[in-house]
Amino acid sequence: MHAPTTDTASTATIWIGAVLASALGATILFDAWPGINWGIWVAAASGAVVLARVRSGKPVDSPVLILLAWATVLAFGLAGTDNGFIRFLIIISDAMLLGLAVIVTGTSSWSSLSAKLLPAVPFLAPFKVGVAGAREVATAPRSMSSPRARSVVRGLLLALPIVIALIALLRNADPVIAWTADRITDLLPDWSISPRVLFFFFLLLLTLGANSISARQREPQIPALPGFSSTSTIGLTEQRMVLVAVAVILWIFVLLQVSYLFHSPPNAIGSGITFADYARKGFAELSIAVTVVGGVILVFEATRARDMDARTRTSLVRLEAALLIALELILLSAFRRLILYEQAYGFTTARLYAQAYMVVMGLALIALWLEIGKGLISIAFGRRLSIIALSVFTLLVFWNHEAWIVNRNIDRSRVSGKFDADYVLRLSRDAAPTIIARRRELPSAQQAIVEEWFGCNAPLSHRRWFEWNRSVAATRRALSAANLAPCKPGARANWHGRID
Repeated sequence: MHAPTTDTASTATIWIGAVLASALGATILFDAWPGINWGIWVAAASGAVVLARVRSGKPVDSPVLILLAWATVLAFGLAGTDNGFIRFLIIISDAMLLGLAVIVTGTSSWSSLSAKLLPAVPFLAPFKVGVAGAREVATAPRSMSSPRARSVVRGLLLALPIVIALIALLRNADPVIAWTADRITDLLPDWSISPRVLFFFFLLLLTLGANSISARQREPQIPALPGFSSTSTIGLTEQRMVLVAVAVILWIFVLLQVSYLFHSPPNAIGSGITFADYARKGFAELSIAVTVVGGVILVFEATRARDMDARTRTSLVRLEAALLIALELILLSAFRRLILYEQAYGFTTARLYAQAYMVVMGLALIALWLEIGKGLISIAFGRRLSIIALSVFTLLVFWNHEAWIVNRNIDRSRVSGKFDADYVLRLSRDAAPTIIARRRELPSAQQAIVEEWFGCNAPLSHRRWFEWNRSVAATRRALSAANLAPCKPGARANWHGRID
């Protein structure tokens, strides 16, 4: 990192952006429900980082902009879902994206970025930000040596107490000012609690460091990462034997799956295989097998010597192509089994997440084939895998998949008469409005369970404006419109969960 400069504009921008973003974060994030507040804060912190770089006269590179923008979009996803697992993944993904943006500051092209950076982000990013923030604090007195900087600081110190005192006096003399001051006070939380102040200083160190890196660092300082050996420790004969053996096993399995389209094991007399066994067993094992074999191909390709003759290379590529085709077909088989199981036994988030993983793996195998076709596993492959996984996850965040699951299960219950109320009532508020709206389509016993559960878990607790969440707001509206019967005495004790 370059030594800090004494440029007044850059220093002022670094500090003002950090203080404002930290104050905003301490106001709307501390001791608050996750909602729109996370998107607001990440957008503010990202804007402060970009502004610090612009004011320093350095170019804002597209990789950093894309990483910050993606982190902001995902952060707003916290206002759209109440699923605890998805919220946890959003926060982890945001931390990784923001940390990566800090690490790659100054990088003008994606070509220099590798997925091998990702494991280093949780360790390298906090260290860099902490060091930069501490250095900025240490050099602040020297940065304030110019007359203009000292004037700005003195002006702020003089103006703030005067403004606060005037508002306190005038609010007692004018009802409009009093009403406005009261509304602002109601909107903002109490700052008298010391943990909030500590949280403010924690955010200040982070944002100050990030702004400092953005403004001070001209060239990227990406750490040297270990690469694969250019000479394989596994001979070509051994590789060919492994690939042939695996290909034979996988293609035998594929051919058996094709035969089941005409003569399914559950229908075979004396097979001992029920439909439940066929549908339930296998999709997890198949997904793991695809992942393992895909990893073997990747390791072989990444460590293989590049100076082999064309004939040997062609034979290996053909073997790997046969493997990749078989793996795609096996994924389709696993996906089909999961669909059959859902149709017979209902839809759940775990089964949907398994399908999302299969989609990611299918796209990853296509990306691997593109690399093999070029004859080299490039640095772009890991980046493409990261983009594929993050894209599927982003779609999952903004798609209300729990409501979709409830709709499918209710549709299924109208044919089968079966509905697992215990499961759907354990889902988050993402599913609640749909359950309430369609409760009358359920079998009578299940409808009574649903209505009693919601009747005993309403109303929802109050939330402040920055804690707004789409699912919570929709659940509140649905409960209000449903006009459910009040909870019977003692009934609440029968339920372990609560809406809020």
